[in-house]
Amino acid sequence: MVDIDIKKKMDGFSLEVAFRSEAGRIGLLGASGCGKSMTLKSIAGIETPGEGRIQIGDRCLFDSAKRINIAPQKRNVGYLFQDYALFPAMTVEQNIGIGIKGGREEKLERVRQMIKKFKLSGLEERYPGELSGGEKQRAAIGRALITRPQIILADEPTGALDSRASDNLLELFGEINRSGQTIL
Repeated sequence: MVDIDIKKKMDGFSLEVAFRSEAGRIGLLGASGCGKSMTLKSIAGIETPGEGRIQIGDRCLFDSAKRINIAPQKRNVGYLFQDYALFPAMTVEQNIGIGIKGGREEKLERVRQMIKKFKLSGLEERYPGELSGGEKQRAAIGRALITRPQIILADEPTGALDSRASDNLLELFGEINRSGQTIL
């Protein structure tokens, strides 16, 4: 369940978003500049709304009236940025494993699972500048999923991809969603 009711004032723009859904796939549609990315960043905790409430499942992530504002790293949210946001000086393997905690062997095993799952075998030691757009996107998805988030926030995930890579990504999202993962 996703329950969002937030307001945020910025220079020359006022964002007001309210929706509730129990669907496993939720889409935000709107013109460029209407606040879709700002909404996702607010849910992730990257931006702080001026007022309102953000609840994912039974967890309240933000509530201005109750002064609740869970730190981004504690929200259990996976975020796919428009531009992938991979670290250029880190390999695919390092990028995917950057957000997980645990022992070295456990981390390595989980990273290997993501590499296999997202068809990145053989690319582990490559850097983002050496990858295609689809490979970068799959690495970013692996990084977003490795922490086993409660929800995945995907900010225009097909925007930089060609039609074939877009179709592949949407098929992958379908598989992820069918496994019980909510995607917004």
